[in-house]
Amino acid sequence: MNRICKFSYIVYEIKMDVQMPRTTTSKTSGKRAVQRAAKGGAASHAYDVLREQIIRNLAPGSPLDEEVFARLGLSRTPVREALARLAGERLVELSPNRGARVAPVGLTELREHIEGLDVMQRLVTRWAAARRTEEEMELIDKERAVFEDAAAARDGVAMTEANWRFHNAIGAASRNSIFAGCYRQILTEGLRIDRLAMFREAFASTIAYRDHLDRIVADHAEMADALRREDQDRAEASAATHVDTARQRFGDFLTRSTTPAFSIDLQIPAKGGSHV
Repeated sequence: MNRICKFSYIVYEIKMDVQMPRTTTSKTSGKRAVQRAAKGGAASHAYDVLREQIIRNLAPGSPLDEEVFARLGLSRTPVREALARLAGERLVELSPNRGARVAPVGLTELREHIEGLDVMQRLVTRWAAARRTEEEMELIDKERAVFEDAAAARDGVAMTEANWRFHNAIGAASRNSIFAGCYRQILTEGLRIDRLAMFREAFASTIAYRDHLDRIVADHAEMADALRREDQDRAEASAATHVDTARQRFGDFLTRSTTPAFSIDLQIPAKGGSHV
């Protein structure tokens, strides 16, 4: 869990004049403020665009190079800041030799993701049932409704974002910043593979896609009702059931399709090594 719960922070340097505050702002300092705001806006835009592409199109292991940035209409400076932020969230991998790429997901990483999700989701959901406030419950219900609307519209990106916010709201309601932070990191890392659960193209049929979305909606409703009733045992059980939904979905995908991003290593692990 240490690898999953390792937090990365991007430190921004803030330069301040060692002077008493002035009642007026000079034209030069005002211009610098506008430039900084524009730069920050460009970096945020680049981050949003790349994050959506990771959710929608770019598979784990996909290169993030000048061709990709040009196609998306992104310039170099804001892209650098956006990549640093995405790397801090473990969505992007930066290498001096290989450049940037979407963080790869192999079978070991997938197993570790499911194991971490299983433990942390049960924990924060149980604690949220005991500790949540009415305001937090309202937010959880709001994001659940947003997800249901997106599911009805079959909007994969909107579902992915609403699903993240729904679960993150539950994590925050656990009232433990350490566990909530670990859970948030697991949810964020999962954005690389959530397309397997949220987009029609990942399913063998429209019926299979519909049935899976119906199961997610039902899982969310059960979790929310347990939280609303402050039933800790039921909340934990519903969280475990929801992880089983994800585990089954990824298993179904792997039995149907093997891609370079989800390669299967046929070598026998060394004694004491990891087994999938």
